[in-house]
Amino acid sequence: MSTQPSMRQALPAVYAVAALRVFFPLAVLPLMAVRLGPDEFGRLSQLLVWATLLSVLVEGGFAAAATRHAVRADAAQRAELARQVFSARCALSVAVGLLALAIGGFTLPGWQEAVLLSVLACASGWPATWYLQATGQLHRFAFTEGAIRVVWLAALVAGAHSVDAYLLLNAVAIGVMSWLGWRRVRADLPPPAALWSRADCRSGLALGGTMLPVSLAGAAYAYALPAVAAVQMPRAEMGLYYLADRWVRALLMASEPLTQLVYPRIVERFRLGARAALALAARWAAAGLAAGLLALAAGALLWPQIAQRLPGGVNAEALAAVLAVSAWMLPLLLGWKAIGLWMLGSARFDGPYRACMIAGAVVGVGAVALLQVQQAVVLARVALGVEMLVIVVALAGIVWRVRWASTSTT
Repeated sequence: MSTQPSMRQALPAVYAVAALRVFFPLAVLPLMAVRLGPDEFGRLSQLLVWATLLSVLVEGGFAAAATRHAVRADAAQRAELARQVFSARCALSVAVGLLALAIGGFTLPGWQEAVLLSVLACASGWPATWYLQATGQLHRFAFTEGAIRVVWLAALVAGAHSVDAYLLLNAVAIGVMSWLGWRRVRADLPPPAALWSRADCRSGLALGGTMLPVSLAGAAYAYALPAVAAVQMPRAEMGLYYLADRWVRALLMASEPLTQLVYPRIVERFRLGARAALALAARWAAAGLAAGLLALAAGALLWPQIAQRLPGGVNAEALAAVLAVSAWMLPLLLGWKAIGLWMLGSARFDGPYRACMIAGAVVGVGAVALLQVQQAVVLARVALGVEMLVIVVALAGIVWRVRWASTSTT
């Protein structure tokens, strides 16, 4: 059984770190855009997109699959889960590292960037968030993450004057956070506390494999779309889209600490029945929708002041045009997130959940490739349309599943 902290205990710490996560792209990316220039910043954006997309393979689907099991598990079961996740990620890191080297070798001008892409992709897939979330330790680990992010930010401002330096500093900071998270996991385990187990590797891959397609499909909206578009888009347009998209997704990520606290509670509420869990999820969905609309209105009111403070190398008018589309993801996704967590936590709607995510990924990537997207604002419209499609397919899947269940029992 998990022991979840109260919201009053957990929220201050996790939201202090969330504020740093939001501040990162708002401050650092415009700085890098000016330092590197449009062409090099577009190349950096492409590398970061690929690194994040490949990191989903290393993560292995455990954020969804293992968390749900860990919430309900006892100490011995959590130890087994930890060994499964750790061992599977070791195997996945080897495969993804080689894949990243191959991708870098064919698409990048130098071997150094291929190596950095490989290291960053693997490091980014290793956070122990699934365990900290399930065991109610996120608020305690937030102090560690916050300290790392402050040092990381200072290092980027002082030393990131090239694409390679930026990638290296990111890999080091993310790697340290992941290592410290897994140290906390190991300290919780009953002896023997060894995490690597060849016997648990296969079962770990099978566990994560149930949700890995969903994780990949979800990453496709944020990363595969621009990764495909980067092949055909001018680098300056790619950099413009990446800057706007990272700003919006930084605000969405600001809700992640709260999401990580709410998800275990939704899972636990299923003990009272699916309707009780849905009622809790619906309340959080309404709050998310309201918060998204407020953020949208605040952004529109503050944009003139924000535009005046942008670095001189950023095209404020073009950025505003992309943000006018992308910003609508705030109410859309903040409102939908809790319902998606209810589907995920139920174990009953895994099929519709997979279907909506995979349908969105296939349609989105296909649309970008077929339309030969060249402009950042067009890519933003495709991304927003894909998110709307995911929600429609998910709702249709819920209705179908409920109706099928009712007719099959009559």
